[in-house]
Order: sequence, then C-alpha cells, then structure tokens
Amino acid sequence: MQQNPLHKGISVVRSLIVVLLTLLLLLAVTALFSQENASILIKLKYYKENGIYGPKDSRVGYFIQLRNTLNDNQKGIIAFDVKNEFGQSIHHEDVSLFIKPRGSFGKELNVDVAKLQAGFYTASIGVSTNQFNETKTYAFGIEPEKIKPHAISPADFSSFWDQAKNELANINPQYRITRRGDVSTLTHDVFLVEFQSLQNTTIRGWLSVPKGNRKYPVLYRIPDYMANAYVETIDHTACFSLDIRNTGNSADNGKIGFDNYLITGLNNQNDYIYKGAVMDCLRGVDFIYNNAALKLDTSKIIIRGAGQGASLAAATAALSNKVKGIVMERPSMIDLRTRFTLGEIQNDIPWPIVAIKNYCAATKMGLDNFFKIWDYFDGLSFAPFVKCPVLVATALKGKICPPQCAYHFYNQLLVSQREMYSSPDTDSSMNKGYAIFENNWIREVLRIP
Repeated sequence: MQQNPLHKGISVVRSLIVVLLTLLLLLAVTALFSQENASILIKLKYYKENGIYGPKDSRVGYFIQLRNTLNDNQKGIIAFDVKNEFGQSIHHEDVSLFIKPRGSFGKELNVDVAKLQAGFYTASIGVSTNQFNETKTYAFGIEPEKIKPHAISPADFSSFWDQAKNELANINPQYRITRRGDVSTLTHDVFLVEFQSLQNTTIRGWLSVPKGNRKYPVLYRIPDYMANAYVETIDHTACFSLDIRNTGNSADNGKIGFDNYLITGLNNQNDYIYKGAVMDCLRGVDFIYNNAALKLDTSKIIIRGAGQGASLAAATAALSNKVKGIVMERPSMIDLRTRFTLGEIQNDIPWPIVAIKNYCAATKMGLDNFFKIWDYFDGLSFAPFVKCPVLVATALKGKICPPQCAYHFYNQLLVSQREMYSSPDTDSSMNKGYAIFENNWIREVLRIP
C-alpha cells in the first residue's frame, strides 16, 4: 500500500528535528568541554637562545606572552624567581597581570648581569590567576668559561695509565671479524667484531661499512652507562659500536647489576672495573687502526659518547694519538666532586651519589678514599691530555649530567679547536637543533664535503 504523502512529510520533519537536536547537543557538549580545557597559553622567548650570557650582555631575561583562551577576565601575578646553583634566591619579583577574555598580556622579565657571578642559575616563572596556575623552570649560565673545578689529579696519574697501556700491549688482541648476513643491508655490510682486552677479557662490538669502493671515515660510538651497543648504519660513514666489559654482548663473565657496576673492584685503582673499561675502548681504536682493509679511513676516526660514554671517549682520546676528534654529549662521569656538592642540596638526589655513599658506608671506605681512587678515572683528569678537537654538549637543566661539570671539563682542555653546545630547556636530552649541529661539526673536523 502506498504511504500517505502527509505521513511521509511528517516523518521527514521528525528526522530532521532529531538530527538538529543531536547536533545542538553535540555543539553544547563540545563548547562545555572546550571551556573546561581552555587555559592561558604561555609563549616564552629567551634573550639568548642558548641560555649562555657573556661579558657583553647587560641583562639576563625572557619575553613572556600570555594569551587568555577563557571567556572570563583573568587577574593574577607572574612570579619571577632566580636561584643560584645552591638553591639560594638571588632575585625575585611579582608582576601584576590582567587579561580580558581572548586577550593577551606581554612582559619582559630580567635581571641585571652585574648582580650575578659566573656560574649557572635556575629561573622559575609562575603564572597564577583566578582560573589558572602553572610554573615553569628554565636554566641559564653566566660566563661559564670562568668557572674552575676543584680538580685533584693524582701525582702518578700519567705513570698509572702508561702502565695500563703496557699491560694491554702484552695481551694479544686476536681480532676476529665475522660478516653477519642476517643484519647486513642492501647498502651496508655489518660485522661482529671480537678481540681480547685487559685481563684477556673478550670484548665485542658491531661494525657497519657502506658498500662501495672507497675508504670511509669511522664514527666510533661508546654507549652510555649499562647501555648496549647496537648496529647503526650511516651514509658514507663506517660506524663501530662497542660493548665494554660486563655489558651487552661482552658479558661472558656475567652481567653486573645497575648500581653495582661502578663499585666493582673499587677497593683500589688497579682492580677497579673502569681501568679495564678504558682499555677496552682503547683497544677498539687499535682495532679500527689495524683493519683499514675493511675500507676504513684510519686518518678519520671520531669517537662519540653520551653520558658515561662521553667520559670514556675523553679518556680514550687522551691515551691515543689516533683519534681525530671526540663528541661528548651530556657527560655524566666527569667531575664527581662537583656532582656530590650539587646533588646533596637537591630534593631528589641524582644517581650515582646514593649508590656510592651506600658502598662507602657498607665498606667503611669513606668518601675521601673513594675520591682518591676515582680521580684516576674521572674524565676531568684526562682533559689536559686530550689533543684532538672536542665538541661538548650539555643540557642546562641536567642533574645527572650538570652543566657545571661539563664546563669544568671544557675549561681544562688545552686544545684550540673546542666547542660547547648548550640546550637551555632540556635535562636528559638535547634540543632539536643539536643533531644537525653535531653532524656539521663532525663533517667539518673530518673535512667531509
């Protein structure tokens, strides 16, 4: 039976009404949700993008721009506070603010450089209104090239490491190189590398070499603390990544717990695990140098390390004249004396301070005796002996890798070709621009077109 046109029209109208009501309901919910999640948007710009201020700068500060996305007037304050590295406030001001709905507010927050000594500071900027509350922290440095460490290098430092190198020379490296088809690619041959190091310990690493008919510069990577080496392929560059003793693929004698690695053999400098670790890295350079037949350009070896790897890179370069440059990202095992001083005043004491203090207490070793041994291995002690170009990268908000320690190392270098890159708004990583900067630096040092 044919439907009555009148009924059909009423049905269509009802459907349209349902759709319209549903739409209105969705719009109302969306508006309510947007209102609840709307806030004040904060945009901040540094006076200096790298956060480092020199003698020609008169003021340290920020441009802050606030935008009110709420439908209500916002009234409150901007609290600007600057603390030194010991947590002491050296500048504070409260700025009153008023922002109309969908309006904006701008202000410069700064402090006179003349009031600040050379060193590092934390700036806290808190925005508080009747409907919004947020605090952000930033870091900056004042003439950090002037700060000096309280370094205590052992009197027999050079002879200690000369003896270690002699011990290594008496160990036959027995280089073993196995091409691994399972991990090789269309563009790179990948090899598992094995050799013998100090105490005849077997050390392994991964080497990738581009498929081509020429020699390639070598990027030698030393992993961070307890991190494992991995296969890495880079265009036009050979890449060698090493597992030091008792880590990753070099743990024939057993892996060591995270907090236990840095205290293994800590009873004296000759038994300390880092003596062997440094020699492992040094033998890695020897492997590259003695295997040029793998299409390795042994005149272009760059060592790159992050965290602990950065400190081991410094030690390796100091003990070998075959290294043409080192890249040190957020060095963590450098200037532990300063790290202890800074760490003790922080609410959350950073690693590895607690682990070392617990060991010293359990063995009745005492911190003074710990440092007498550690000074042989601290990256700071190696700085004056590094003879190749150096790039140091530091995150100004870092606690495990504080900028003070990075600059203490940097300021001890005697080489003319050195460069510091600072990331002012990060703590455990570098900012987005660093990777490009590092790549360009490496290409310039190795004279790669």
